Amino acid sequence: MATCEACGNECPADAAFCGACGHRLGGEPQEPVLLEVRVGKSSWDSFWSCLSTAMAVLALIALVLWVFSC
Repeated sequence: MATCEACGNECPADAAFCGACGHRLGGEPQEPVLLEVRVGKSSWDSFWSCLSTAMAVLALIALVLWVFSC
């Protein structure tokens, strides 16, 4: 049995990678790499946002006109 250097899990002697964390056995543990990922809005998101805002404004105007028409 081999012990993983990264997580301490017991692995079979002929294993190349740890079954728990995926670390390559027999090497030094590496520092994790942190990535910053930004997800941009698609044109459909902005279209639906604009459309829903315009419909809400029109509904509000229609409601105000209906209240004052009485």
